[in-house]
Amino acid sequence: MAISLLVVLAGAVGMLLLLLTWFGGRTITPEIEDDLDPILGARDPMAIYESHGPFIPMPGHLKTRDQMVEWMIKELPKLTAEIANPRA
Repeated sequence: MAISLLVVLAGAVGMLLLLLTWFGGRTITPEIEDDLDPILGARDPMAIYESHGPFIPMPGHLKTRDQMVEWMIKELPKLTAEIANPRA
């Protein structure tokens, strides 16, 4: 009887340690509520992209997936080539 109680107690302690190991290392990411946050805040998105190099926005008249893919295949390479080789 005493041995079976020790086995149950050891199993319970082992499961508790396993749960603490599994969930103890995980952290909760804090919610950022800053107005100057570049992703979630009210800052101008174009200013973010301009600070990291050339940015080519997708035209607003493209509504369907096929139109967007066609623009990316035909027009976007021309625009990127112009940025890479500016005319003097």
